[in-house]
Amino acid sequence: MAVEIRLLGTVDAVVDGRRTDLGHARQRCVLVALAAEANQPVSFDQLVTRVWADRPPRRPRAALYGYLYRLRQLLADAHDVALVRRTGCYELVVDPDAVDLRRFERLLAAARRAGTDGERLALFDTALGLWRGEPFAGLDTPWLGALRVMAEQQRFLAETDRTDVVLRSGRCDEELARLAARAAVHPLDERVAAQLVLALHRTGRTAEALGHYQRVRRLLADELGTDPGTALRAVHREVLRTSTDDRLAGHRRVLHA
Repeated sequence: MAVEIRLLGTVDAVVDGRRTDLGHARQRCVLVALAAEANQPVSFDQLVTRVWADRPPRRPRAALYGYLYRLRQLLADAHDVALVRRTGCYELVVDPDAVDLRRFERLLAAARRAGTDGERLALFDTALGLWRGEPFAGLDTPWLGALRVMAEQQRFLAETDRTDVVLRSGRCDEELARLAARAAVHPLDERVAAQLVLALHRTGRTAEALGHYQRVRRLLADELGTDPGTALRAVHREVLRTSTDDRLAGHRRVLHA
């Protein structure tokens, strides 16, 4: 039976299409600690730190053995996954694509190597479609927190890379709502600001585009004491140039009518 280990949301496993209850939060932490580095050995000390941080139980080895035993039982029907004990460490042996976090990373790498924008967009959409919510939802240790931040940063970068592909294809209308929401969450991110300015301009909302640029410029000055960077200024200049060209072309048509 095939297995899917899903970390990008509530931690669970799907065996032959059926969701498996992975039990206690600490037990799910153990699975995440191994699945996040599938097919790599993780030492006993690393597992204890990842699962309990600086507050391990009185007998961490016994607790860990108990969680690993129960996880083996829960995954026993799956033929393509194994929890293997090695000298001083443990390893989750599984197809990397069976772990959604690992598959997400592979798809992003493939998208960035793809030869055409159509291929890139399909790969980005597949990768982002794996997300079901906050990674490792309901689980909280310092190690998990750091891993969650890293995964969310990868997702944000994937979303902005995907937007570049969509804007290049000229499909600006469909991206505006997502871009506006992203800009509201990340008001100081200049790449997002540049994308929104460009999308607004290309959909005929040039005044809004220029207004958004000015708001970001003031916010950067007030919050960070900086001016917009080269890329954002270049987009602003392009909007000004093309809008001026459009006005001049309009005047010429009127004069020659």
